[in-house]
Amino acid sequence: MSEQQEAAHGAVELSYDPELRDYTAALRVRDRVGVAGRRQRKLVGAATGCLVVATALSLARGADVPAPLPVALLLCGSVLFLSPWLMARQLFRFVRRQGEFRVRVDESGVGVDTRNSSTVIRWQAQPRYVETADLFVMLSDDKNATALTVIAKRGARAASDVDRLREIFDRHLTKV
Repeated sequence: MSEQQEAAHGAVELSYDPELRDYTAALRVRDRVGVAGRRQRKLVGAATGCLVVATALSLARGADVPAPLPVALLLCGSVLFLSPWLMARQLFRFVRRQGEFRVRVDESGVGVDTRNSSTVIRWQAQPRYVETADLFVMLSDDKNATALTVIAKRGARAASDVDRLREIFDRHLTKV
């Protein structure tokens, strides 16, 4: 194997401090991919739509809008937009204590080392991934994408490392 081919197929290493926005984005991704997340969005969206219609009908009839309607509308809308952020805040309390993340991606899988733990995720454990502008999010293949691994692109040493990560993921995982 030539030196250039070896570099192309070698490990990619990243190092970064996790941020709340990483986990908020990753949970939004999981909600789009997982059955439970899609179901929640549909139900809360339908409930919000019904509340909007009920409020509009009350206003059209010239009647007073019952106080519970706008309150329920505000709650449903808030749940729809804030739930990934609220869950990410809870998760991030744990993640932040781990300190710097050192990630190594190679042909055998993804290794993640922190101050408190060391984990290796084989490709079979999380066989799907989604790429966002800032992240690669690996997902388990169960219907709710229960397990996920968040890899922040900002931890790459060079822009070419992000391309190499994408190539490795494309070889071993299914892009969602």
